[in-house]
Amino acid sequence: MERNAAKSETKKTFLQFVKFGLVGVINTLVDFLVFQVLNLLVGWTYLAQIAGYCCGIVNSYLWNSNWTFKETKTHSGREMALFLVVNLVSLGVSLGVIWLCREAIGISDAWVAVWIPQWLSGFVKGDTICKLIATPCAIVVNFIGNRLFVFDGKRDRA
Repeated sequence: MERNAAKSETKKTFLQFVKFGLVGVINTLVDFLVFQVLNLLVGWTYLAQIAGYCCGIVNSYLWNSNWTFKETKTHSGREMALFLVVNLVSLGVSLGVIWLCREAIGISDAWVAVWIPQWLSGFVKGDTICKLIATPCAIVVNFIGNRLFVFDGKRDRA
């Protein structure tokens, strides 16, 4: 009996991760669009990351609470506060990775220009590569935080 329950929980977690990934693709597109516009047109890096990420957060909460973790959502103040905290931690991770890539590793426009095709040079800059590296790090932190703290159905069953 325990084995079936464990298999069921594993399957549920896997399906949630797939849904979370699909929502994440949409969030990432929204985030990258805002980031690229602000970064390329205004020259912002960290503020562009914050603005893009915040747009993704709104999209993420709506989709994840109503689809990915629908069975365990509560729309309570606690749930929303925990969602915000998890996303702020995730944003901090992404900002930290961007800073590491820019300042410690030295990813810059000049570094990218060496290996990026000329036709992409107007759209792909050093900050874009830094963001591409930071995004998977933030996604992992975000999924774990949402799964364990925000949409944890065990609180409701207890």
